[in-house]
Amino acid sequence: MAESTRDRILAEATSQLLTKGYPAFTVAAVRDALGLSSGSMFHAFPSKPALAAAVYVTGMRDYQRAAVAGLATSDPEDAVRAFIAAHLAWVEDHRDLARFLFATQPPELAAHAEPELAQHNREFYAALTACYRALPVAGALGSGTSDPGGYPAIHAVALGPAQEYCRQWVRGTVDTPPRTLVPALQQAAIAGLRALGGQPGILLSGSVEHLPGAE
Repeated sequence: MAESTRDRILAEATSQLLTKGYPAFTVAAVRDALGLSSGSMFHAFPSKPALAAAVYVTGMRDYQRAAVAGLATSDPEDAVRAFIAAHLAWVEDHRDLARFLFATQPPELAAHAEPELAQHNREFYAALTACYRALPVAGALGSGTSDPGGYPAIHAVALGPAQEYCRQWVRGTVDTPPRTLVPALQQAAIAGLRALGGQPGILLSGSVEHLPGAE
């Protein structure tokens, strides 16, 4: 099957899946919208979970590429800032897709997505781990076989506030677009990472401040 046909199927499937939701989503509706034969559809995607999983993996891969694009910098804190900005921008530009990616997926969809997604995730988290290990906080936390360089804590502090805001925004709980909060959430991430490393002073808007309880 030509790649262009596969791309057309994924584009139409993405549109229908995000509009209808997984329960109402069908391969037949995608086939009919594109005027394809049942044989062509089955050859490309043999089932509803397989097609929905392809949408999920494609969307996640697009996010991951955008998120790590700014990590290749000599300053690890600048890399974290770039990561936060990219995360917020991607979610704002892909609100419906982000809502789909954030949601808990049906087991059959997750099972189809897992093999390909696992490889992409390894590459994504390897890039993040390299960035996090370059931060001063990684040395302060030490390393271990189950928690190399404090990765879970670093990731939670760096991305947690931005991710939580994005979850609220895609649900419609809050109205302010994520990009509006880029400076504040970048600053929060860096402040949190410095506090996590036990540094009493953090630089905020050109002045030295102290975190409560850090003295």
